[in-house]
Amino acid sequence: MHWARLHFSAAVAVGVVLGVLSAAPAAAAGASAARDARRIYDEATAAFGLGKYAEAAEKYEAAFAIRPDPALLYNAAQAFRLGGVKPRALELYRNYVRLYPDGTNAADARTHAEALKKAIDVEAANPPPPKPVTPLPPAAAPPPAKSAPSAPASARAMPAPVETTVPAAPPAAPPAAPAPAAAANAPMVSRPGQSNDNEPLTKQTWFWTAGAGVVLVGAIVILAVSGRGETYPDPTYGTARGN
Repeated sequence: MHWARLHFSAAVAVGVVLGVLSAAPAAAAGASAARDARRIYDEATAAFGLGKYAEAAEKYEAAFAIRPDPALLYNAAQAFRLGGVKPRALELYRNYVRLYPDGTNAADARTHAEALKKAIDVEAANPPPPKPVTPLPPAAAPPPAKSAPSAPASARAMPAPVETTVPAAPPAAPPAAPAPAAAANAPMVSRPGQSNDNEPLTKQTWFWTAGAGVVLVGAIVILAVSGRGETYPDPTYGTARGN
């Protein structure tokens, strides 16, 4: 019993250490993703301020893909709308209302979506007239071909040279194929030695270590899931405004 308790305590300690080590890279990755999203957001805001709406919309979408913040989705819709890409702006406004119906910009998103829907319907019912096609100028007629000068009489009187045919040499016989080499004997594969570990499974240290690690990871996952709740994330980025 003493050894069993000692093994169990060691397994719990190892499980805690493994859980902390496995959670450290995830936390570092989350911090790096947040920095990337903030950097892309700053670049998108600069492009939006300069009137480069296509570039701003692309960067807002990239930042939202890294960190789904309501302000980033709304900003992407704003940039597409101001850039004249009405179908994409309408889609993102509608998605904002679906995902964040009680969000800070939900009312504005609904208003913009209704206006865009009417504008798209009007454009579909009244397409612009086709542009007139400018006819090409007629092609100039090619100049008449010049007749070749006739050869002198002396040249026409000369007999044509007689062609002699030289018989072709017979094709060379193909080289004889080399005799196939004898197949090398494949090396013998030795069988792995059988394990002599006949101890019971419950007396092995790795069994208790793995069990404690699984229990610890499950507890961390349950605590993380239960702590998320059903509330929508609050916007932490600024909102891009425009008429």
